[in-house]
Order: sequence, then C-alpha cells, then structure tokens
Amino acid sequence: MAIKLIATDLNGTLLHNDQTFNLPLFKQTLQALGQRGVQLVLSSGNQFTHLEKLFHEVMADNLAIVAENGASIYLQGQQVFDGSLSDEQVHQFVTVDRQQDFLKSAYVILVGQKGSYTETGAPQVLIDAAEKFYDNLQQVPDLSAVTDRIKKISISTAPGQGAKLVADLNTYFGGRLRAHDSGYGVVDVVAANVGKLPAVQWLADRWQITADEVMAFGDGANDVPLLKFAHHSWAMRNAPASVQAAASRVTSVDNEHDGVLTTIRAALMVTGD
Repeated sequence: MAIKLIATDLNGTLLHNDQTFNLPLFKQTLQALGQRGVQLVLSSGNQFTHLEKLFHEVMADNLAIVAENGASIYLQGQQVFDGSLSDEQVHQFVTVDRQQDFLKSAYVILVGQKGSYTETGAPQVLIDAAEKFYDNLQQVPDLSAVTDRIKKISISTAPGQGAKLVADLNTYFGGRLRAHDSGYGVVDVVAANVGKLPAVQWLADRWQITADEVMAFGDGANDVPLLKFAHHSWAMRNAPASVQAAASRVTSVDNEHDGVLTTIRAALMVTGD
C-alpha cells in the first residue's frame, strides 16, 4: 500500500471522548510515518489555538494541522492557508442572515483568529459546553462590532436536526457560503471554498500526492466528502451507519480504543516501540 498522506478527524475519531489521546502510541506512530515519508494531517473544526495546545508535545515536520473545518492550514506551526470569511461576509451574516426565521433562536459563535464571540445572555449551559471547544470565549452585546478575523461561524442546533439545518442554510446561501454538519449539535458556516476535503486536496497538490495515495479516517457527516475522496478510507467503529457506508472500510475498534492509530500501524505494518 503506497500511502503518502493520512488525514484524520479528531473528535470521535483520533481523540477519546474526553479529548485526550494515546500520547506514547501517537509519538511512535508519527515517528514511524516520518521515517516512511508519510504526512499526517489532523483535521478538525476546532480552533488552531485549541489544537496547538492539545498537540504541542508532538509537533513534527510531517504533521499538518487543518483547523476550523478547513479555514486554516498550518505546517510546522506556520499558517500556509487562510480561508477566513471577509468582513463583508461576516457583516452580512450577523445583520441579515441571522435574522432569518430558521436562525433567530439559534445560538451563534463567531470563531476568530484571537478568540470566539457570542452574544451576551446566551444560556449558561451552552456557554459551559462551548468553553470545552472554543478558546477565549467572550460574550459581547453586538456581534457586528467584533473586529477579529473570523474563520467560521458556529450555529447550535437541536439533536438530530443538523442535516436539516445544513440543507436549509445551503439552500438559503445559494453558494455564497457553505454549511457543514460538525456533529455534537453544531453546524459550521465557512467560505464557499473551505472544508476538510478542499484542505486535504490543497495539501495533496502541494506535496504532489494523488487520491490513491491518501488514507482517511472520520466519524461524522462533515468527514464524508473526504472519505469518498481517499482511496483508502476508514469510518470509525463508533460512526453512524451512513458514515460507515461512505468509507471503504470500518475500523475494528472505536475511538476510545485508539482505532485510528492501531489501524494505521496494522495497515502500514508499523511495529515496535
């Protein structure tokens, strides 16, 4: 198997449910991949600042980070792609789009380069949940007054309603912006050219890697385009049936039992410590 790039989702995939991961096994695997000339791409909807803290002990030359659902790509700690929303796009969303009936009661977070921003008065239970995933979360009286460079817009949704909200948003946007179901009751809105798949394709082009040299792992709806693109795709054992159906294979164990790392090591015959 001539694999040159491995892309993996994080929450529900590489990461355990408490947002930890098997550090010793990760280090061993990453080093072995480096020796084989394989690039490892960590792809997530989370902010880069959050991911940088999470993986600071394992940064390596063959480790790339795709953050904010593809809005940022980092290599060796340096940003090489910036797909931020324009000031005009953000203003249009918070002053016009946000007022549409299907969004009026939604909980919205602007995810920026320096911090995250939501409206004053948001329910405390949602604030507490959001602080686990969004760094420097600030409550502001007016989202249109935020001056940070905005990477994505996160919108809360009721359990099981993510797919419908994504469809409603993409119909409404008409290609102007793009909505992705990030799971966990959150839909992310990004620039039209941004997403996990476009980010991996951008890196693959940079490294002159083709789809048949890509291995991918995921567990959510926003991973499906990437799973369909990669010729060697694995859905997690804990993924919904619809996601498993989109992949070539399903891991033998779930994210709580290091399904990504054990699959990589088995598939590429990585052994030893």
